[in-house]
Amino acid sequence: MSKEKAPDTNGKTKEKTTKTADAVVANSASKVDQTDEKKSAAVGTTAETKSTSSDTNKTNTAITDEELDDEDESINVSSKDIEQQISTLIATGHMFKAHVMAKKAFQKDPKNTNIAQVYALVLLKTGAVEESRNLIYPILGIAPQQDEATGKMMLTIDDLLTSKFLTDGSPEIIANIGHIFKESWKYSHHCRDLEISRELYLASFKRDKKTRTGMHAAWLSWLTGDDSQAKQLAAQVLKILPPFGLEASFGELIDLAEAQLLLSREDDACKLYDEAMKQSANEHYIAIVTARQQLYFLREAGYKVPNATLDILTPPTIVVFTGHAIDHPSFQVPLFPPEIEADVKRIITEKLQSINAKIGYSSASCGADIIFIEALQSLGGEINIILPFAISDFVETNVRHAGPRWEKRFERILANAHSVSFACEDRYLGHDMLYRFSNHVMHGSAVMRGKFLTTEPHLMAVWHSRTDSMPGGPTDFIDRWTNISTLHLIDLDELSEGGDKSVDKIETSLIQPQKYSLTFDPFISKSPDRVIKSMMFSDLSGYSKLQDEHIPSFLDFLEKLNCAIEKIGVSLESLNTWGDAVFAVASSALKIADFGLRYCDIIESLGKKYPEFPFPIRARISLHSGPVFLAQDPFIKKVNFYGGHINRAARLEPVTAVGQVYATQQFIALLYGETSDERNEYIQKGLKYYERYLTEYVGTISLAKSFGQQEVYHLRWT
Repeated sequence: MSKEKAPDTNGKTKEKTTKTADAVVANSASKVDQTDEKKSAAVGTTAETKSTSSDTNKTNTAITDEELDDEDESINVSSKDIEQQISTLIATGHMFKAHVMAKKAFQKDPKNTNIAQVYALVLLKTGAVEESRNLIYPILGIAPQQDEATGKMMLTIDDLLTSKFLTDGSPEIIANIGHIFKESWKYSHHCRDLEISRELYLASFKRDKKTRTGMHAAWLSWLTGDDSQAKQLAAQVLKILPPFGLEASFGELIDLAEAQLLLSREDDACKLYDEAMKQSANEHYIAIVTARQQLYFLREAGYKVPNATLDILTPPTIVVFTGHAIDHPSFQVPLFPPEIEADVKRIITEKLQSINAKIGYSSASCGADIIFIEALQSLGGEINIILPFAISDFVETNVRHAGPRWEKRFERILANAHSVSFACEDRYLGHDMLYRFSNHVMHGSAVMRGKFLTTEPHLMAVWHSRTDSMPGGPTDFIDRWTNISTLHLIDLDELSEGGDKSVDKIETSLIQPQKYSLTFDPFISKSPDRVIKSMMFSDLSGYSKLQDEHIPSFLDFLEKLNCAIEKIGVSLESLNTWGDAVFAVASSALKIADFGLRYCDIIESLGKKYPEFPFPIRARISLHSGPVFLAQDPFIKKVNFYGGHINRAARLEPVTAVGQVYATQQFIALLYGETSDERNEYIQKGLKYYERYLTEYVGTISLAKSFGQQEVYHLRWT
């Protein structure tokens, strides 16, 4: 969905933009990872992300699209580098970029086992289990057989042990395939996947004698019920290196700690974890996260993992940021005068260091946003910038009033950011609600990233304690942040010497800049309200192919469907039908998620009760969130919803898989944010919270009727 230039209100590329906006777009577009169609930018963990091809390591070893497309490039020479970069993208949670790179590399050289196995892992991580396995079978040289219990094509242990690849193949790739089958078990819950994974790791360990493959084989032996073999393997791992890892690397220390843990020596395990953390300064944070994820995996599998080990392996802190801009010239009372900039930067830097912040999500207004981004970048952190609307409007409303120095800084931070994205690419049109929507997307994106990294995001805010809450402003963000233990406030009122501090509150009218003068000002006064809504579109597969003799049964089906919908009990703001199509709107992503999934369940169950139909009745369901216009329909005299985001939800439905619920990246971000708030409320009340949704990345889908492309997730119940 991302474009290389900001679209105007008609969806066409602006022919004339500001000099700064052009420069920023050019800088960003020149480093964007393009999709196969070369139309939209790669999306990471935020909606519509534009990322640099080297943003994972910021090194000169990044593989660019031009290198992948170079017909003269030697795949044998570069495939290892490509494999490493894809693996790093997977490890850091950037599945889309990993998918794009792996797909291109595999299409270029499908017989390359390095690329094939890492592409299989990408597919597995995005929920394509069968497609992933189909890439692995040729590597092993084994044809799968149909399993009588599940009806699925699977390997047998006996067939696996006859594979020449176990003796002739690379021990590293054998271990990687073992990892794929271990991950596959998380989807299939079939014990055979664990058994196959164990045999692969055992084969690798016999040849390479690496502590990592040995511990994987040991834990898999424990998971499959062979405690004796598990302890024998753990003991062998401990003999590979001197006692307590005196000459071990970070990764080896983690392996030795796990060996001690498996042998029930918790104190020795904690000592080794402590020693590993002393070396962690030279490691990428993902190494710590991987070790931590392993402990969570073991705990979920039933092993008694002591809390002390998790306390030692501290993951990097994710910070969501919000803050005031440098004072607008029209302000009658100072909030953020330029002279306190140095103090704000110093305090932000100190707070970032105190909480070990490594990952940030922020907008990019002049003032606090840019100061935060510069501070985190100077500390070597990763910054993900999310802009609320079209870039030319953003520069005009949030950067330009502070002068050319801030415009240059804006260009610089975008050029050096890990990713740049848009909550939506629409025009501003004077609607401050777009800032609030962007904050929602930012929050949800950080929660999604935090879930992957086994941590909760923090909120850092540079605010003024005597100002009222305005849509999308710092106070608005602070008010909806439910976990005060992860809230860090910097009060501008305490830093500024100017202003009348004799009053409790500063009137909003005194600090309200004049609205940005758009090129179509006459329409703004007539513009209806713009609000954030979540919406669902659905229709029934094959409805148009029903014959006249099926209509009586179909009307009966609709009547039963309507009765079932009324019993769902979700509070909707609008529910309309057109034949077999259903359009629903609600105030939150949680409500639409519940309604959409229950509606899908009803259709799946009810559709099987009409054998007279030539096919089972099934639904396609699409979910999306975004700012929409709220106005009274002049024909039906009822409130209705309008705008491009309604069209986006509608265009996703025809390309949704039958019987599935697909959701856009914006919807999933809001859903994660709302779920996080709901979870915190339960915890504060002393109640246990049960996760009820699972999301699996589907990929980039071309929407119906040439409506562009969209990052899509498959939503289902846990």
